[in-house]
Amino acid sequence: MHDDDKMILENPRVKEGVSPAIAFTTDAWFMDAQIELYRPWQSITYMVDYAIGKDKPLIYHLHNLLVFLLGAYLLFVFLKFYFKPVLAWAGALLYSVNLLTPHATGWIAARGDLYLMVFGMLFLILLQRYLKNNSSLSLWMSAAAFFMALLSKESAIALLPIGITVIYAEKGRLPSGKEWLWLAVNAIAFAGYFVMRKGAIAVAGNMSAKAFVSNLRSLGEEIFKMIFPLGFSVMPGYNIIWTLGGLLLIGAIIYLVRKYDVSKRIWWAGAAILLFSLLPSMAYEPSFAGVAYDYLDHRSWFPYVGVWLIILGIIDQSKISTQKNAVYMFSAVLLIWSGVNAWRIGTYSGWQTYYSNALLTNPGSGLANLNYGSMLRDEGKWEEALPYAEQGVKLSPKYTDAKVRLAEIYFHLKRYKDAVDMASAAIALEPNNISALQFRGSAYGAGGQPAMAEQDFKTILKVDPENEHGMFNLGMAYKDVNKLNEAVEVLSKLLVKNPEFPNAYFERGFCYGRMGAFPQAKTDLEKSIALQPEHGPSYFFRGRAFDALGNASAACADWKKAAELGMPEAAQMVKERCAG
Repeated sequence: MHDDDKMILENPRVKEGVSPAIAFTTDAWFMDAQIELYRPWQSITYMVDYAIGKDKPLIYHLHNLLVFLLGAYLLFVFLKFYFKPVLAWAGALLYSVNLLTPHATGWIAARGDLYLMVFGMLFLILLQRYLKNNSSLSLWMSAAAFFMALLSKESAIALLPIGITVIYAEKGRLPSGKEWLWLAVNAIAFAGYFVMRKGAIAVAGNMSAKAFVSNLRSLGEEIFKMIFPLGFSVMPGYNIIWTLGGLLLIGAIIYLVRKYDVSKRIWWAGAAILLFSLLPSMAYEPSFAGVAYDYLDHRSWFPYVGVWLIILGIIDQSKISTQKNAVYMFSAVLLIWSGVNAWRIGTYSGWQTYYSNALLTNPGSGLANLNYGSMLRDEGKWEEALPYAEQGVKLSPKYTDAKVRLAEIYFHLKRYKDAVDMASAAIALEPNNISALQFRGSAYGAGGQPAMAEQDFKTILKVDPENEHGMFNLGMAYKDVNKLNEAVEVLSKLLVKNPEFPNAYFERGFCYGRMGAFPQAKTDLEKSIALQPEHGPSYFFRGRAFDALGNASAACADWKKAAELGMPEAAQMVKERCAG
């Protein structure tokens, strides 16, 4: 229930069947340019999973597991270009259970990182095969792997500078001859991808030095956390112990590389995989959060292959792997990491364990507080959700959606002035935010300011003329100020667009009744009853229409039904008008 709910469970487009057209023309949440992530291959895989398993988690976790295993195998193939098979096998096996593994495999929404690993490894394997035996087929197939990696996750653009570095490390030269054509083909593939992406995503954030400085410390922390069983968090924040531990490990790695004279082809390739994959993203300031936003460990799954390649180079050169106790050391690390991960993977079993971990390990995370509150909200626990949503807004003051969610909670708790103030704060950050306008307009209406509500709902329809909730609520605002003709007009437009909107029939029928148009009122209320047969008010007001049309027996029958459905005013009408 963190991103996977939005991408799959609550997403009607996933449920329409496997549609590459939708996957390639919408953002990563299958929305029309609402977020800044574009991952069409990931989107297609979710469509396939839903077609097979609907909303059962098993198929999605099984898919992640199979892609993870494929990535681990391809890592083994890649490492064989640098080490003897037994060290490559041991290295791939240990990497597959390093302490960052649960984030990449257990979180359904990390699918893009798993496929980046698969296609990134495939790209490097094919490039190495070309460099070893001059296979043109391998070179051109690597271009296809690059394009598939792009479709899996945006950071795959790093594969091109990584590839150039690998060529230099292996051949001692920059690309030449047909390699320039290969680069041109890759550049054209990226340009095509960029054009598709630009048309599908929301306006992206900015690159900034401030963000880079703030996020740089995650380099060391991730190295520390992939080796030592400390600091597990599904939504981690920065920790000075992890940072210092990571810096010590980086210093030790540099010292050992120099001491054992690790081959340049290894540490050049390793550094390129790590730095080109991560450094640009560290300088990126997303539009949906602050500079030092909550980074997630799953992103390290492909980049930290670079660190691992260098560590294996040290092991190889130091001859540790040939010592008598090497098997015992390997087995101990494998056992410890596997056991820790088997315990940690349970954190992904449900939203309660997931967000409880996030709050426990990173109470300063605005996103963790906000999402925990949102889950309580979804269960109807509005009072319990309130303090978490308020803390989320306090910790992430520039996050528009945090203010919108808090405005929603205030509205449901009937704190209408607070809802108006919070929605207004969201609108100040994002003037055309439809959800903020919706909650502010609804709070205005419920708080006795229908004219103000009317203006907000009109603004919604200027931004999105086909917005059904905007139409309905504008109709309600017109009704509340007795603009009955205008209310009927906008509700009629809504019913042309969506003839299955039951409350629109009820409210239009109510307006017709107040206008004295009882035949039209009766017709609309009959349609409302057909769509929501347990809706007491529809029976009550149809009874009023029958009564005005002179059909007393039908009126009494409707009032009796409304009384059975819990309407005290209907029971009073039965007592007064239907005694016989």
